[in-house]
Amino acid sequence: MTNNKGKHASQTPGTFYRDLAIMIVGVILVGAAVFFLLYLFADEPATGPTTTSTTFADTTSTIADTSTTDRVSTTTSTSETSSSTSVDVRPPSEVTVVVLNSMGLDGAASEKTSELSEAGYQTLTPDNYEPEQDPSRIWYREGFAPEAAVLLEYLPGADVEPIPDESIGEGADVVLVLGTGFGG
Repeated sequence: MTNNKGKHASQTPGTFYRDLAIMIVGVILVGAAVFFLLYLFADEPATGPTTTSTTFADTTSTIADTSTTDRVSTTTSTSETSSSTSVDVRPPSEVTVVVLNSMGLDGAASEKTSELSEAGYQTLTPDNYEPEQDPSRIWYREGFAPEAAVLLEYLPGADVEPIPDESIGEGADVVLVLGTGFGG
């Protein structure tokens, strides 16, 4: 008489589930390897616009297209909601900037003002600022956060924040304060 229980009937109990778990883990590992390789090789963008990223007031981040400076995408997140909008960025000719020197390096604010003027920004007379700032700061008036983010190109590593006192840099939309970490 033949035994018709099937070829797996002689296996010890539980090996089916062990084999099933090994197969599932294998499929997950292969999928993870494929996604890792895609991420590794797709991380090199083709020619296109560059982006600048910064944090505003601990809850807002802005990504600005610095090659054309036409639009900026702003994402605001809280613990309950998340939204994304697209905001127009004013061209440099419509943004008034003042550079303040808080580190005492003679001529630094004048040189940065000349650089911004050559880039098309409206500039005010540079001046000194106390107290000394570390790091450098880019302060913006209400409605000029996207333009302040674009100005990070000219003052890398600066903190971008709303202007702490409206009397600072009167007449300017954005105030650049050169801090102790400014490298020129």
